[in-house]
Amino acid sequence: MELYEAMIIISPELEKDDHQEVLDGLSSAITKNNGSVSTVLDWRRRRLAYEIDKVQEGHYYLIYFSADGTVIPEVEHYFRVTDEIIRFMVVRTSEEEFEAAAKKAASEAEAAKKAAAEESAVVDESAAAVGASEAEVTESADTAETPEPAQDSQEKTAEAEVESSEAEGEEEKPADE
Repeated sequence: MELYEAMIIISPELEKDDHQEVLDGLSSAITKNNGSVSTVLDWRRRRLAYEIDKVQEGHYYLIYFSADGTVIPEVEHYFRVTDEIIRFMVVRTSEEEFEAAAKKAASEAEAAKKAAAEESAVVDESAAAVGASEAEVTESADTAETPEPAQDSQEKTAEAEVESSEAEGEEEKPADE
C-alpha cells in the first residue's frame, strides 16, 4: 500500500456539519477500495491565492491515507462530482511526512482537549465568583446604613455657612465703631 496526502478546499458557504459529510464520503470512497484514512487536519478557513468561481475564501483540509494506486482515480472522481469541493490535489507522500502528520494531529487533539478543560474551569470559577459577588452585594445592602439624602446635607452646609457669616459680621461691627 502506498501513502497519500490529499488537500481539498471546500466552499465557504457550507456549514460545519456539511464539511463532515464531504469528509465521510471521501473516507467511504477510500475504504471501499481497501484503503484507510489515517489523519484529517483541519486548516480552517483561509483566503485563496486567487478567485475561483467568484469565491475568495475556502475551508482547507489535509487528509492522509494509505491505499493501493487503483484508489486514486476513484478518489479524484469523488472530488470532481462533489460540488462542495472547489479544488483538490492528491500526491504520494513519504513515511516520515505521514508519521509527522499523525503526531501533529495527536498533539492538536491533546491541545484542544486541554483548552476545553481550561475553558470549562475558567467558566466554573467565574460563575462561582459571580455568585460570591452577588452574595456580597446583597449582604452589604442589608447591613449598610441608609445615608442622609443629599438635599438634607446641602441644607445643613448652607445653614452652617450662614451662621458663620453672621458670626463674622457681628465681629466686624464693633471694629468699625
